Parts: sequence; C-alpha cells; structure tokens
Amino acid sequence: MKVSDRGITILHRGQRWLAVLLAIALISSLSIGMTYAAEDKVTGIEFDYDPLDYNNSTSSFELIVGEDQITLDVLASIEGSTSKKVVTSAVTWKSSNTNYVKVDKGVITGVGKGSALISATYKDYKVSIRATSDYLYDSVTIMNNNEAAPSKVQGELGQSFTYTLNGTKNSNVEDITSEATWTTSNASVATVDEGTVTLMGTGTATITAKLKGKSDSITVNVSSPYKSIAISPSNQLELEVGQDDYKLQAVATLKAGGTVDVTDDATWTSANPKVATVEHGFVRPIGTGKTTISVTHKGVTKTTEVVVRTAYQSIRLSPENEYHMFLQDNPLQIQAEVLHNSNVSYVATNLAEWSSSDVVVATVYNGVVTPKAVGTTKITASYKGLSRSVTVTVYPSITDLSIDSETIDGFVNSSEKLPTVTGKLFDGSKIDVSKLVQWSAKDESIAVIKDGKWQAKEIGETVLTAKIKNYEDEVKLVTHAKPLKLVADASNLNIVIGKDVAYPSVTVINVDGDEEDVSDKVKWKASSENLILKPDTMKGLEASTVTLTASYLNKSTSIKVRIEEEVVKFVVEPEVLELYPNRSKSIKVTGYYKDGRSVVLNSKIDWSSLSTNIASIRGNTVKALTVGNTVITGSYQGNTINVPVIVSPKLKNLSLSDRSAKLSPGGTFTVKLTANYTTGSPVVVTEEAVWTTSKASVATVKDGKITAVSKGSATIKATYGGKSTTIRVTVK
Repeated sequence: MKVSDRGITILHRGQRWLAVLLAIALISSLSIGMTYAAEDKVTGIEFDYDPLDYNNSTSSFELIVGEDQITLDVLASIEGSTSKKVVTSAVTWKSSNTNYVKVDKGVITGVGKGSALISATYKDYKVSIRATSDYLYDSVTIMNNNEAAPSKVQGELGQSFTYTLNGTKNSNVEDITSEATWTTSNASVATVDEGTVTLMGTGTATITAKLKGKSDSITVNVSSPYKSIAISPSNQLELEVGQDDYKLQAVATLKAGGTVDVTDDATWTSANPKVATVEHGFVRPIGTGKTTISVTHKGVTKTTEVVVRTAYQSIRLSPENEYHMFLQDNPLQIQAEVLHNSNVSYVATNLAEWSSSDVVVATVYNGVVTPKAVGTTKITASYKGLSRSVTVTVYPSITDLSIDSETIDGFVNSSEKLPTVTGKLFDGSKIDVSKLVQWSAKDESIAVIKDGKWQAKEIGETVLTAKIKNYEDEVKLVTHAKPLKLVADASNLNIVIGKDVAYPSVTVINVDGDEEDVSDKVKWKASSENLILKPDTMKGLEASTVTLTASYLNKSTSIKVRIEEEVVKFVVEPEVLELYPNRSKSIKVTGYYKDGRSVVLNSKIDWSSLSTNIASIRGNTVKALTVGNTVITGSYQGNTINVPVIVSPKLKNLSLSDRSAKLSPGGTFTVKLTANYTTGSPVVVTEEAVWTTSKASVATVKDGKITAVSKGSATIKATYGGKSTTIRVTVK
C-alpha cells in the first residue's frame, strides 16, 4: 500500500483518526488475503524422497524384506505460489501388489520378492513410482557340523546340541547364527539360545531360526534314557502325626538294561504339603489326611499314596471356648485331655505345646495362664496333630457395678439374653463386664438363669441380680403371655398442622388367641421431629409424612402419618360410578385449602367398599365384580367421602326373532327383539327399542309390528342400548 506525502504529513501533525482508518484498512486487506489463501488451488503433485533411496539404473526403490522402510512425501503445487505444500497425510495411497510391497501413509515396506507400483492420489492428481522388494538371503539353513541338519532329530532328556545358521545369496554363504531369531514351540521339551538346544523334557518341539523373512526348522523328539522308575516300598504308606521321617527309595530302569538308584538326584513332590512333605525321599508327616508323593527323573515318573493319621481322636480343654478374668486375678490353670483311638483318655497338659496369640495380654506355660495386661488373647494347646484353643479376656479392676435397664419385659416360654452390665473403672470411665457377671433369679418359679440367658416360666414378676466380687445390681423382670401380632386400628392417618390428635388404638393378639388393648402400654416413636409425641396426643408441626411406630414387648406396628394443612372442601369426580362387571375406573378427589390452593388426594385417602362382593377398591381404582349397587367410602382429616357405585350388566348384542319377512300390501308382521348381556341373562326389549324404516312408502313399524304399505323392499332397524340390528321386508 502506498501513502502520499501529504498523508504522511497529516499523520505527523497528529491526525490519529486517519491512522486508525489506515490500520483498519490494512487488517481488512490481510483478512481478505487469508481468505484467498484458504482457498488454495492445486495445479499438480509430486513425490519427495531421499535420492539415496532411489536406484536410477532400475528406476525403482529397492527394499529388503524385514529390514528397510522408505518414506515418501507428496508435495502439491499451489496456483500463484512458488512454494509447495506437504499433503502426505491427506493423500490416498495404493500398492499395485501388496504381496510384494505395502504402503501406509507414505511409508513403503517390502514383504515379498517382486515389484509393485506405488501411487498417490490427491485432488484429482495422481503420481506413481515403482518399488522392488527382495529377501536378504535366498534361503537360510540350520547346519550341524557344516552339513544341513536333518529335519527330525532324536535325543535323550538332558542332552544338548549346537547348531548354526547359514544364509545363502546368489551362491554366497554367510554364517548368520548370532543375527537370527531362534525360537522353540515347546520350552518344556527343548530350549534354544543362539543355536544351542537343550533337551528339558520328553516330547516333541520344533526349533526355528528366522532372519529377514526367511526361516528354517527342525523337529526334536526327546525321550528318556530310562524305561521306568519305581518307589520302594511300593505299597501305600501309613504314617502318624509326630512320627519320625520315613525314607523312600527311587530306582530307575535304563532302556539299555540295568537299574540306577536316583533317590538323591530325582525330584520329589507332595500333592498336599499340609499332610506330608518330602525331600530327597524323606517323608515327614505333618497333619492328618491323604496325599500323593511323586518322584520324577529324566522323563519318568512314579507316585505312591501316603495316609497320615493321628493316634488320638480329639483334645479337650477345661475351661472351654472362652474365659474372662480381671488383671489382678490369680493365674488360670487350663487342663488338656486327649482321647486315644483305643477310647482311652489321659491328661496331656504337660505334654502339649502351649501358645498365646498375644503374650502382652497373657502368657501360658504348661496350661497356666497368667494375666499381664488388659485385652484378649487366644490360648492354644497342640498335641500330635490335634489342637484346640480357648479365648481369654483380661479386664481392668472395677469400683462399681450397674445394669443398663431397670425393667425387662418378656413372655412365657421365651428365652432372652441378659442385659448389659457395666463396671466403673478407677478413672471414672466404664466398661462392659457382662461376661464376668454371676446372675441369680429371686423367684425361680417365674424365671430361671441358664446359659447366659433368662428363661420365663410363668406370668408374673421377679428380680434378677448381677454380682461380681463384692459388687451387685438388680433388674426387674416382668413376664407376659407371648404376643403374636400387634395391630393398630389405622394404617394411615391424616392430621392437620397444629391440631392435637389422639393416638390410634393398639391391640396385641397373643398366641393363645386372646386379645388385649395395650394402647396405654405401647411405646411410641416418630421418624421425624415434625411430629411431636405427647403423653396422650400427638401434634404435627410441618407438612410432611412421618412414620409412627408402636412397640410392645418384641412386636411393633407402624402407621403412616401425613401432616397437612386443613382441607375445607372436597370435590369428587365422578360423583357416581357406573360400571359394567369386571371393568375398573378411578376416583379423583381434589381438596381445597382455606387460601384456595388445591391438592389431589386420590392416593392419600383410605377407601373401603360397603359391599366387597359388588365392587372392590385398590388405591383409588374401583373394580366392578357383579351387578348391584354399593358405596365406596373414604376418610380424610376426619371427613367422610361417599361415592355411590352402580354395576349394570353390559349389553353384548341384539337379536331379532326373524331376519326377513315377505308381505302383501296391507299385511302385518310382528318381530321380537332380545337384548343379550355378558351376564348370560337375555331380556326381551321389543317395546323399549327405537324402530325405524328405510322406506315408509313400502313398510312402517311400531314396537316391532311391521305393516306393509306398497310393493317394494325396506330395511327395518331396531336400536337399543347403543347397538342395532335389522330385518329385511319384501312387499309383493
């Protein structure tokens, strides 16, 4: 852009507005230039590559299979531009023969011996170039002592062979052993490392050497030098826990004849080391059970069964299961007794191995447990494959005793856990000492103490006493008849915010069938603070739904309480329900609050049917069952809503006594109309129907009586209950 001298002078004089205009014009011209640049027009494409990759004498790229890759770029010539644009990634690439040469995003790779034409297409322009691929070697051969190795080789386990690999190209041979990749098809049979093959196990393995797309293979069949191996003694081995190790011997039979003792050289295994272990043939019994001992050596294997038993049936500790003691208590003596298989028992306290799972809490020696710190430990006695444990809990010293409840409710023939007993410690904190308590019942005709529980025998009251050393506390036990179910006289309640409402009545049904009103004995509980529970009434604070639960003895029942604003008007739709049998229809109830707001109450109302054989209701849906009349009744916030229900039979179809009639002018003919209902009870409705004629000039009709007027034909139609039927009349 050229600016005049005068313009420059104006700029120098401070006319900044012109500078701004010039800047805007410059930016606009640049934007236009960018727009034009985005619309490049391609006039041709060409390849770009390293000249060293191209053989001018053969006019092609030359690649080695498995070795070379050549990268091609594609440059596009742009109209009006001296530079060229790289479009390699946008090009469509193709090889004329992918068995020889492949191309992917401009990278060409040799895959076989031959040539292919590589082409690139971009915006209707196409360029091509030839690429030739060949193998580095015409062939590769696995060699053994300067001769081609046989395709199949026989060997014995433990042997090793060394092979080399030759590569041949145009009669030139090279040793390429170290360059090749050596693999085995089965490493458990034979391994290979740069041509060295080691025979590991019996079977067949294929050894392959591969380099630059060429490979050679040999198959190795590996056998054992031994015909078999035997374990002595060969019969099932019977051992006892605690017995000394038992020595087994392994003898291998050579294929060439003779035997060899391979006990120390063979590999010994036990299928279940928890029963018995084995090492160099020595079997050590560990625990009762059955296991299989195997010996393997150079491809031959033999097994034998080992059964380990204990000479004792069981071990018993006294005390059993658990024991609770104070830190200051004297050591506890635990006795261990074992029962021999001969059914003779004897004390094994001093013979057993004793251990404590936590020696910080308590130690044990020959069954004597000494408390050391507050906590729990497991004391275990083990003897010749048998073991048994007892849990010992050590408590701190207490200064007082208390029971967590004053009264217990129960019922006859029930048995429940005794209440929790708490001990007060020296520092004022408390601890559960229930396991240390000795309990007694004052009146054992009412209840007794047995196995850590109280058992009620008769209806009445008694006192249970808990005692530890010089401390004791009491709790009153009240026994009742056994309850079967707790029932409230309402399952749903709707109460108005701020109004006191009495609790629903609650009845207990006992197992003997007797019923008792326990409304004044139940304990009430609300799921939300929105419902305040008073001694005799409850009051809702905020609109919400709260679950009110009544509990008595071991039974409970729940009532859903909806706390709402007061509804002052109810609108029921429909006011009367008319249904056919087996048809259903819903009742919609809309409630209106004092401020005029409305609420749909369908699902909030407790509905019932006065005649459940005529109509039933579920939710707010009424189902007609049989013909008749009844009333559906609902209650809400103390208001009663009644909806009459009329169940009428459903008309199935109409039938005429005749389907056609032939008359002479002036003649008459009477037909009977019958209504057929789904209830199966037909009714004659001739006089109730509406009768019409298609041609009054031919025939007229009244209450089923047809009168012929003149010659012709007419259709007489009877209509009743929304259905119709016809008779054809011909007058001659």
